[in-house]
Amino acid sequence: MNPRIYTLTRTDISDGQKGIQAGHSLAQYIIDHNPHQKGEWANGSIINLGLGSPKSLRKWMKKLDDLNLPYSIFREPDMGHEITSIATLHIGDIFKGIPLLHKNEGN
Repeated sequence: MNPRIYTLTRTDISDGQKGIQAGHSLAQYIIDHNPHQKGEWANGSIINLGLGSPKSLRKWMKKLDDLNLPYSIFREPDMGHEITSIATLHIGDIFKGIPLLHKNEGN
């Protein structure tokens, strides 16, 4: 299986902001970790997942820290610099059971 970039994005924000925040965390991951330059990811799969709240994001950040998996955070300036999305590269099914990011989740 090829590595995929996963974004985990809050669903308690507007539909318009969900995709924007996921894109920001993806871009931040590329800037921070350069997976394309390391040969880890060549613009392959991007999976956008939805989590309900900042608390859910913090829970996943703790899990990723415990597993020593690098990730990037995006904090939205227009929302008081709250964490709205995180992104990471993974090859397995660690995120199995988290729904895809859709419109009208949590709003």
